[in-house]
Amino acid sequence: MGIDTVWVNEKQEKIQAIFDPLGCLTSLAIDQSIALPPICMRFIDPWGVTVFNQRQIPVLLIELAEVRSSSTDAELSGHLEKVIRLAQQAVHSNHTYLKFLGD
Repeated sequence: MGIDTVWVNEKQEKIQAIFDPLGCLTSLAIDQSIALPPICMRFIDPWGVTVFNQRQIPVLLIELAEVRSSSTDAELSGHLEKVIRLAQQAVHSNHTYLKFLGD
């Protein structure tokens, strides 16, 4: 299993989700040879729940794009593109959050 990305409202109701059946984000989160951006992405917990708020999502978007552009793994790049599109929607909606749900 992987780290699923869920866009939720302030009542924790799911708006949209991106599932990670291939474990792309899990591999990214636990692979120590990959230098993750230091602000948001390094806090994504592969075994727990990580939540980003409206002020953090723009920073997370920059970091996701940075990792996607430097990735040579087509599956990872494709999955990150989906997560980026979801985050772009969330960043323009008040009182919503992005949750990363680990295994």
